[in-house]
Amino acid sequence: MILAYYTKINKLEFQKYLNNYSIGNVLFFKGIEEGIENTNYFFETKKKEKYILTIYENKITERIKKKNLSFFIELINFLKRKNFPCPQILYNNKRKQLSSYKNKKYAIINFIEGNIAKKVNNKHCYNLGKSLAIFHKTTLYFNKKRKNDFSLNEWNKIIKKNKLPKKDSLFLKKELRYLKKNWPKRLPSGIIHGDLFPDNVFFKKNNIVGIIDLSNACNDFFCYDLSICINAWCYKEKLDLQKMKSLIRGYNSIRKINTQEIKYLNFFLRASSLRFYLSRLMDSQNKKIPKKYNKNPNEYLNKLKYFQSNNLKKKF
Repeated sequence: MILAYYTKINKLEFQKYLNNYSIGNVLFFKGIEEGIENTNYFFETKKKEKYILTIYENKITERIKKKNLSFFIELINFLKRKNFPCPQILYNNKRKQLSSYKNKKYAIINFIEGNIAKKVNNKHCYNLGKSLAIFHKTTLYFNKKRKNDFSLNEWNKIIKKNKLPKKDSLFLKKELRYLKKNWPKRLPSGIIHGDLFPDNVFFKKNNIVGIIDLSNACNDFFCYDLSICINAWCYKEKLDLQKMKSLIRGYNSIRKINTQEIKYLNFFLRASSLRFYLSRLMDSQNKKIPKKYNKNPNEYLNKLKYFQSNNLKKKF
């Protein structure tokens, strides 16, 4: 979940962010202390309407580039038109969805009523798989593309840049060589979410009512996206096979995974483990990010080692 707050705002200044919108005056607001990338505030107006103010802090980790903001907004608009449960970005009084204040871009997004799954169960996983497949099938008709700019080449730069113990560095370089050598050339692909962790999904009971944070969305293999979800939803100290099977069953109910994708799923479980280990490592060494926002990189290093020694091809 990419939610945090770096830009501190008092109530008087907060209203200035709203003056370009026809939503009235702020009644209550508070910063959201989650995640890393942007500043986010929850607020309620005197009309009792609830929203999120997002200020794009593109100089914190620089993973969200200004040039990509229009892609994310157009993707969200497209998904809303297709009745996918993502948030609505409000238009300001100039009929634009991005506004500017103090040289920073910002947007106002409607608040989704729902709860994050604190204890993930099989039903959550089934519905998550189903929603992921709907996302993949729906976005096949989206006419914009965005290259995944946080993949193999970027991983290699991070490994070289970070001063790791020699043993750790050699381990990561060996894994990266394996991934480069075996990375598939052709598999079903399209727009992926790229960061569909439990804190990016809202439920009412076991049903999904909201999916947020499309700032990692890009073009890549669908089974890579599926592996990110399995890693995030079905693993706690070791893989929970029942949760994984529920997730895949839900996915297959909308879009059937083919035999080549099954063949590469364990491969992408390793790849996604390395990807999130490296991004967390990079964030943990970024002095602009308060330590309270960082997540433990070793969680994903342990997952990588698990999938190196436990090939799941026979489990499907």
